[in-house]
Formats: sequence, C-alpha cells, structure tokens
Amino acid sequence: MPLTAPLELDHHPLVSTQTYAVQCLVPTNGDGETDDSPSILKAFANCATDSTVVFSAANYSVFTPISLLNLSNVTVLLNGNLNLPRNITKVQYEINVTSNQPSTYATPWFYIHGTNVQILASNETNWGQFNAYGQQWWDIGLRTLRPQLATFNVTNGLLRGLKVIKPIAWGWNLPGKNIRVENHFVDAKPDNGTRDSTTSFPFNTDGFNLSGQNITVDGYYGHNGDDCISIISGGKDIAVQNGYCGFSSHGLSIGSLGKNGANSTVENVLFKNWTMDGAVYGARFKSWTGGGGWANNVTWEDIKLINVSTGIFITQNYYDQDKGPRPTNVNGTSTKITNFTYKNFTGTLGTNWTDGTCISNPCWNYVSGIGTTTGVILDLYPDTASNITLEDIAIKPFNQSAQTTVICNSTALAPGEQDVLGFQCRNGPFVSTPALAKKSDAIPKGLKAPLYTGFIIFMIVHYAFI
Repeated sequence: MPLTAPLELDHHPLVSTQTYAVQCLVPTNGDGETDDSPSILKAFANCATDSTVVFSAANYSVFTPISLLNLSNVTVLLNGNLNLPRNITKVQYEINVTSNQPSTYATPWFYIHGTNVQILASNETNWGQFNAYGQQWWDIGLRTLRPQLATFNVTNGLLRGLKVIKPIAWGWNLPGKNIRVENHFVDAKPDNGTRDSTTSFPFNTDGFNLSGQNITVDGYYGHNGDDCISIISGGKDIAVQNGYCGFSSHGLSIGSLGKNGANSTVENVLFKNWTMDGAVYGARFKSWTGGGGWANNVTWEDIKLINVSTGIFITQNYYDQDKGPRPTNVNGTSTKITNFTYKNFTGTLGTNWTDGTCISNPCWNYVSGIGTTTGVILDLYPDTASNITLEDIAIKPFNQSAQTTVICNSTALAPGEQDVLGFQCRNGPFVSTPALAKKSDAIPKGLKAPLYTGFIIFMIVHYAFI
C-alpha cells in the first residue's frame, strides 16, 4: 500500500540514511497461521526503488523463503517481527525447494540483494526480531536441511538494531561491500542446556559470516553456540568491535579457509574491544590441512576473557577428527598466514577445554597436550606463518595459583619468527619474550568508529531478565 509521508532518519557517517517520498506498508494477516510472504514480496515489488518499506508493530508469518532482488535506494523500517514456521518439516521442505542463492554453509531463508539498502529495526525490546524457533531443533539434535537465517548481498548497506532470537543455525551472511552493522543482538542460548552439555546444544549458530569488503560491525551482544564473528574467504577491510560473546562462542574467527585445497583469501581485519564469556576460543584462526591461499594483516586487540577454554588458537592443519586420523598433506601446502597481531588479552581460562559440541572421540578441537591451563595454541604448518606477534598477554587459569601454558612447535616456525613472536615457542609454561621486530598497526584504513559501550551495558542488563 503506497504512502507519501516522509520519514526522518538519522544520518550515519558511513551509510547516509535517506528519506523517500514513496512508502509501502506491509500488511499482515496477524493470525499466526497464514503466510505473509506474498504480502511482503508484493510490498517490495511496489517499492523496489527510491522507497521506504514499513513493517507495522505486528508479527509477520514468513512461512516460505524470500528473495528480494535488485533493490535500489530502499529503507526498511522493521517495526514488527518476522517469524519462521514452527513446523520443522515445513522449514526443511521449503529450504530444500527454494531457489534462494546458497551461501557458504547453507541456503538462507531471506536473500536480500541490491544497492543502498538499509534495515532499521525497532528500538523496542520485543519488536524488530527475527524468530526462528531453533530451540526445538536443538532439543532433538537435528542438523539436516537447516537454513541460514539471511544473506545481505548489498553494496552500501546498513543493518541497525536487529534481534535474532533462537536461530536454527547460522545467522547473517554478508558477502556485499560497504556495509555497516550496528547494535546487533543474538539469543542462541538454549533454555534447558549448558555450554558443557550436548543436550540441546545450539550447533553452528554463528552470528555473522563475513566474506565481503569494507564491512564494520560496531556493537554486538550475543549468546552463540559457534563463532560470534567468522571472517571467511573473500573478507577484506573488515572491523568488528565493541561486543560481548556469551554462552559458548567458538570465537572471533578467521575461517575456516582452504577446505579441499581451496585458495582462500582474507586481508585487513580488526577485532577490537570484545568480551568473550564462556567461549571455547577467544581468538581463532582455522585452515584445513592442504589448503591454499593466504590470510594477511589481522589484529585481535583489547580482548577480555571470562572462563574461556583457550585464549588464542591458530591451526593450519584442521581436519574432521570424527572421520579418522589427520589426512596426509599430499600437496605439502597450507593457507599462509602473515602479519597477525594479538594485543592486550586479559582474563581467565575455564575448567573445560571443550564444550557441548564434543560428540566425537577425539573431540573436534582436541590437540595433544591441551588442558585447562592452555592459554595459547599455535598449530602451524612449517614455514608458512610469518610475522605473528603476541603483546601484553595476561591470560590466567581458572586456578589462579596454576601457571598458564602454551602448545607451540618451534620446528614449525619459519627462520627468525621466534624473534618477533613475543613468547617462547615450546610446549610448556607461557613465557613472554621481547618482540624484536615490531609491525605497523594492522587496522584497516577508515574503519575506526566510536565505542558503543552503552549498548553493551544495556543488553547485559536486558538479557538478565529474559
């Protein structure tokens, strides 16, 4: 239904918001049983260019996957909630037959494509939500035909204040360019499980998978059962900052890269000002055995750890441990890593080096020698990692009287790398050493942004009451 009243929106320094004369109000049946997808598609068809699409403060039933293609200069005001089907069989059927473009890990329920597209969610706690009812999937351990929630394949985009509630698995996939995300909320914490229990564990509930260029995520509060942020192949010039990862995140991650020998690339990434609470990893890099490509210029800085299994983890030798022993690296290759900086890590390790995702023997994240005092693991492929530096690392075991340990094979270091590493590479106590050769700051140009600590504090208080 076209409207004409203009909207007053805030200006943002990276993606300017726009007032459009033409508006479309999306109607809803409101009964929770009738599919609102046709109404949504019609509204976007009528307002695909130079328009504002308005969702009322109501619940919309999105019972079939949606593709919104070739949008241009569109602002979406999400004043209501978008709800997936509660029926698992219905979701599996629809995701199996949809023509939505698949992402790296799964096919999204929502596929959004265009230029100058913004989605601005309601500031009200109970509105602006994407409800996927993942709890019922977790309860029965179902991990087949699961959708990713959404792909935002946009050039010049803004996602502000979105709330993802009980995602089935992966959250948002961002393969586009020039995108800013602000104040994102994820609740993938099971109502009846713990981070150490396989019961109802929310497998693969990544917050973001980022493969695009020039992306900023500023303000994130999430309880995840996998990576809060994962930078995957293609990611370049990315800053993710000012966030809280709770429940059992698998970290602020690069990867996985190089699967099946792929030439994967990631460059210029900054993770800054994060609290990792109960995570398996604080900072993680993962590439597959025999992988190709490279990852360059990545910084993790100002990371606070609370009961984290392992603070800093690098592996260039990943494999599926539940499928047998590590395969032979017949090509003698690895995804190369250069110019990695880990700076100002503080906090504590937990009492369990794994979590509820441990359903194989050995566990998927088992490393020989790992324990509850292991603060740093560098599982490198010989002579393919250069200019890695750890600075100001103060990671303590849960038992404060114990000594932090490290797993690091010095024979895998390239010549001269011990001089810049910042700690003694060995299997044993963590001993810091001077880094004789300092690197320039690995901060992507133009991606600094103000702190959103007020948002994080608000979400911590809010989450305590839901």
